[in-house]
Amino acid sequence: MTSAERFRKEWVRARRNVDRARGRVRRLGRQQHLRLLLLAAIVGVVAGLGAVAVQELIAFVQWVFWGSSADVLESAARAPMWRIVLMPAVGGLLVGPLVWFFARDAGGHGVPEVIQALLMRGGRIRGRVALVKGAAASLTLGSGGSAGREGPMIQIGASLGSVIAQWGRLSEEGVRTLVAAGAAGGLAAAFNAPIAGSLFALEVVLGDFAIASFSPVVMAGVAATAVSRAVYGDAQVFDIPAYTLNSALEFVPYTVLGLLAGFVAVGFTVFLYGQERAWEKVDVPPWFRPALGGLVVGLFALFFPEVLGIGHMAMDRMLEGQVGLGLLLALVVMKIVATSLTLGSGGSGGVFVPSLFVGSALGGALGTAVARWAPFAHGGPGAYALVGMGALVAATSHAPLTGIVIMFELTGDYEIILPVMLACILSTVVASSLKEESIYTQKLKWKGITLRQGREETILRHLSVRNVLRREYRSFPEDAPLPGLLGDALGSPQTTFPIVAPGGELAGVIRVQDLHRALDDRSALEGVLVAADLGSPSRTLGEDDTVEEALDQLTETGADLLPVVDAQDRLVGVVLASDVLERYSHELRKLRLASTLAQRRSFSIQTDGIELGHGMRLAEMDVPTALLGRTLREIELRARHGVEVLYVLKGPYRVRKLADPDVRLEEGDRMLVMAEASALREFRESAGPHEGTPAAP
Repeated sequence: MTSAERFRKEWVRARRNVDRARGRVRRLGRQQHLRLLLLAAIVGVVAGLGAVAVQELIAFVQWVFWGSSADVLESAARAPMWRIVLMPAVGGLLVGPLVWFFARDAGGHGVPEVIQALLMRGGRIRGRVALVKGAAASLTLGSGGSAGREGPMIQIGASLGSVIAQWGRLSEEGVRTLVAAGAAGGLAAAFNAPIAGSLFALEVVLGDFAIASFSPVVMAGVAATAVSRAVYGDAQVFDIPAYTLNSALEFVPYTVLGLLAGFVAVGFTVFLYGQERAWEKVDVPPWFRPALGGLVVGLFALFFPEVLGIGHMAMDRMLEGQVGLGLLLALVVMKIVATSLTLGSGGSGGVFVPSLFVGSALGGALGTAVARWAPFAHGGPGAYALVGMGALVAATSHAPLTGIVIMFELTGDYEIILPVMLACILSTVVASSLKEESIYTQKLKWKGITLRQGREETILRHLSVRNVLRREYRSFPEDAPLPGLLGDALGSPQTTFPIVAPGGELAGVIRVQDLHRALDDRSALEGVLVAADLGSPSRTLGEDDTVEEALDQLTETGADLLPVVDAQDRLVGVVLASDVLERYSHELRKLRLASTLAQRRSFSIQTDGIELGHGMRLAEMDVPTALLGRTLREIELRARHGVEVLYVLKGPYRVRKLADPDVRLEEGDRMLVMAEASALREFRESAGPHEGTPAAP
């Protein structure tokens, strides 16, 4: 056998080995995806069973409190006044201690807590949250508290998804996907709407439509809906009237409805979180506040019993056009007030169904006005109530796709799509223009977490460009000739190069693509062109700018490098996109670790704190007297002492708030801080000795 034949034989064998290796990798990838799909189906089934359990538990609690498992509105019509007033308060009295002492994440409407877990803890949620949330929501809603059942179902599904993902030892991305899958299953089972549940999880909870997430989330939504239909059948959640579009002129009032829904949605969001802030200032134990909130809701229910409970019967009446104009207008306001009181005081429930309720009342009111005074044919108040439901859900959640699809799934009528699309888009545009945050992300911003483009930005605001500045880089003088540019630039890992004037000022940048174009006419241009001829203007940063600003500019321009200049425009360094992302990931990992420990541990006051690894420590301390009355932004602990504040524990009940830069430190507050051991020790010494008591769990 000749050497050429032996070479050919070895080459063929090597090619076969490479092909086999590629096949194994592809099969492994398919198996991993199949495993994730299988786990997503299990999550969907479990989430569906959880949703069924919550519905049955709500019905049981209603029977205990009201003597009937029928809609609370029907039971209240036969109940004495004292019962209407006291039942929501008794429910709140049971819910408060349950949530406060066993799982504080189970309070409120649930979705912000799920998003925070995805962001701050890699999707890891404690299993007990599902149990406590189910019990707390059932007590709140069954006793007459004004909220929805879908929020608890979403949080329960997400919690179960997280537990299953951790049991399956999935990566962080896998955990996040199964959390979203559980959320999709919860909403899909609540409304018998697998597509809307999946879209809500992707659009609102996960904020990601990547195919790797899309398939498992849809699988979970389908599985959860199958479970719900197996138990309750394929019945509609609401008594939906037949929809007709009788005149093209109706698009005018539907346009008005979309615009109004946007304004009302913003009002709902503002009032809801205004109530949360107001109730935090009420000087009673936090576990007692839901009882007071329930008492106020009960007093309102004497005049407007429609606000009690989930409100399905009241919505059915609005969809059928059986509610008068005056009452419809009153219910737009009263349902917002009652829901805000219930959830703001610490009750447990969702805001999705209340959004549907408010939208149906708003649409019904406009539809009633159109029926009375419009000179053209119309579909009646029920048709407008139907469109209003979708418009308000879209506006409160800033998720128009979810609003459009859920109305289509609830009705199964394609004719409704045009007015629903119009109203949902308009309402979302108005709401997002007036208020950047949705009803689900406002709570996160209030805690100091700002979401944009899929990232948590708060940690970037406390870092200056100096933290990621590179002073060693490749640049070119203005008069550098083309041959030198080509030789140095094309052999460098950089793809963007600053051009420096004789005085050190930045004169622009050269990008590799500019050099590639010059290669075509190199022979004619190499004796003519210099660096200044090929350069182009560039955005710049200052050393005092924040890393958040650097990331924004890198994202907008698509550049991999930005020059950093001083006050005289002299080049002092560069910022690489890779360094910014690496630093962001590092800071986020630290914050997630500290957040997880803070969720799970009670801290004793120790001089050295708790070891986090890599020289970092976590400690809790009283706020030094010198810092009282000032905000975290003003004291700049990170810049001055290398100490990062993670939480501020406010007031005698140690209410935990994330470190919003605008949080003002007050007497009695405590701080959960993270720093290198030496920096923490120096800060303690400079702040003076402090003694305190352990924080509440």
